[in-house]
Amino acid sequence: MDRPIKVAISIPNEGHVGPEAYDNRLLFAFHLGKLEAQYPGKYEFYWSSVGRVLTPLARERLTEYALDGGADLILMIDDDMIIPVDMFERLHQTMLDENADLVAPLAFMRNGPHYPVIYRVTEGYDPLMHKHFFERHIVKNYPKDSVVECDAVGFGSALFKTDFVRKMKKPWFMSTTGAGEDVWFCYCAKKEAKIKIVMDTRIKLGHVGNPQIVTEEVYERTNDVGNLRSVYGDAKKELVNA
Repeated sequence: MDRPIKVAISIPNEGHVGPEAYDNRLLFAFHLGKLEAQYPGKYEFYWSSVGRVLTPLARERLTEYALDGGADLILMIDDDMIIPVDMFERLHQTMLDENADLVAPLAFMRNGPHYPVIYRVTEGYDPLMHKHFFERHIVKNYPKDSVVECDAVGFGSALFKTDFVRKMKKPWFMSTTGAGEDVWFCYCAKKEAKIKIVMDTRIKLGHVGNPQIVTEEVYERTNDVGNLRSVYGDAKKELVNA
């Protein structure tokens, strides 16, 4: 390519931003500025954010902005993710090495039990509704510290090419599926544009979680107190020094 690679840094903003994520994004922006200065003519980064709307709609608009602006790559980052400052160039290198169209780092769900957002997809046919359907299956035993091809990934962060998006039918993210707009996007992209999706589990993200109100229920669940009581009984006698 005889011109800089145009990268749209696209952030759907749900208002979950805590100080950790805000500081992390400032460091990331500073790092990308250094990258532009160190390698003039290699990259151009453009930032956009859509806030306080339904996340699928935010992703839809961000993708439209990127395509209208002539971006070659879109890097989506949710506002509540903690990312390595060198995440972009690492993802881009993986994309080049694996000849992939979409690559994501390892991320986990905000709410417990905090499963990884890497998926296998299966298809089926409902004879009663007379329609095809698909289901996502979480890969809980994902390969650690490696690059693995998969059917779909969560979009806590994802780097993908715009050329295949231009081949897809709209809407890209808006749907009625319960699988999530990110899995829907991956499913449609594989069906319509025959893309290759990989996750690089060497690149690890943090997910800023919701503050938890610690109650007896939380304590008993996290410490398996029910099993403890079933084996030893309660500690009533231990509370008084007889």
